[in-house]
Amino acid sequence: MSQISYVFIRKIYLDQIGDQVMSSVKSISKQIDASYLNLLELGMPTLSTSKYFAEIFNNNLSDDTTNAAFLFNADFKVYVHSHTNFKSGREYSQLMLFKEEFIKLKEGESAVTLPFKGDDGDWYLLSFFRIRDNIWLGVRESAYRLERVEDFSKIFWLIGISGTLLTILTGWLLSRSITQPLDKLVKFSNQIGKGDFSTSVLKNLRGEIKQLAGAMEKMRDDLSNNQKEKENMLAQIAHEIRNPLGGIELLTNLTKEDLAKGKVKEEYLNKILSEINSLKSLISSYLNYSRPSPAAPSLTDIAEVVDEVKNIFQNEIKRKNAKLELNMELSKLWFDNSHLKQIVTNLFSNALEAIEINGKIKIHSFAKDNKNYILFNDDGIGIAKENITRIFDPFYTTKKDGTGLGLAICKKLCTENKARLEAESSVGTETAFRIIKESNDE
Repeated sequence: MSQISYVFIRKIYLDQIGDQVMSSVKSISKQIDASYLNLLELGMPTLSTSKYFAEIFNNNLSDDTTNAAFLFNADFKVYVHSHTNFKSGREYSQLMLFKEEFIKLKEGESAVTLPFKGDDGDWYLLSFFRIRDNIWLGVRESAYRLERVEDFSKIFWLIGISGTLLTILTGWLLSRSITQPLDKLVKFSNQIGKGDFSTSVLKNLRGEIKQLAGAMEKMRDDLSNNQKEKENMLAQIAHEIRNPLGGIELLTNLTKEDLAKGKVKEEYLNKILSEINSLKSLISSYLNYSRPSPAAPSLTDIAEVVDEVKNIFQNEIKRKNAKLELNMELSKLWFDNSHLKQIVTNLFSNALEAIEINGKIKIHSFAKDNKNYILFNDDGIGIAKENITRIFDPFYTTKKDGTGLGLAICKKLCTENKARLEAESSVGTETAFRIIKESNDE
């Protein structure tokens, strides 16, 4: 940029002074009497002829700019010069440098040379005007301000170098301000990869780096929670499996003793099979929770799903003489069919267990404020306030034979389908579960 500025200023100055010297040479040429040119063509000028030209030249010279004028021929010999110490017939050797510029001119044409340094070290421009076939008028114009322009060049180069160094320094500082936090984020992620979830991310970050750090911190917390969840699950699995295995071991030993006596109690075998089925059910629940099948959403008929689930529990409904109120204002929902059936089955089963004889269960689906709802209400025993926040936690249960995974699985399946599962309850009055899904999540 600095070099462009220098070139631009230099060009403007040279164009200006070039126009000026061109104007001077044309102006002087118009003032010359042709008869005196005829005398020059006959030979070297007489005293009166020299005096005539000296007067014209001096009238057009300026101390600041135009400081020399002269007439010369193709052999570089000067007829007459404005400087009195420049003798007629003397060869002006400097003209050899510009022979091409003045030789190609036709009569009445003019040209300007590029700037050059004179014997005194100052800058000059020459302008030529072809007056006759072998007579040219030359005007030398001072370009002393070009020295200042050249000084600008040095300044511009200095500015350019300084700007480049400043850019490099700024770039280095900027890259350092980015790479240092990134290096620490890499270290942070490596610690997480090694299972160290206690490490903390950098503070006082800004912009996108801060957002990245926040995302990584959330990832750390999620991984930490998942790790704790897995550890709790393993401990719970060990506990839940140990009890049935103990019963199976005891019953197997009793059966072994009976075999030695030549008799087998069918009661023991039935209990062994029952315990094995309990184990299979328990393992299936753990697998469903830890690895739920990915959602494959489709436009699912809610009433059809509810009707299928109702038929599964028909005997229990009759036994408790349960009153069902079904209101399907919203007929279809974008949801994985098997997931919705599993959720409805679990919530329906819990409601049936909670109500007394002649109890009431309501299922209501509707749309409101760009949200789709499926509500489950029962007038059963309710859930204590201190327990309502824990019912979706894995392994939390108040049932004697429950795994504590039913509602946890339901919540996870809702999340898989971009939905939420919420609960409200009052002890002794009613319990309400809500499946909520945004209308545009399709």
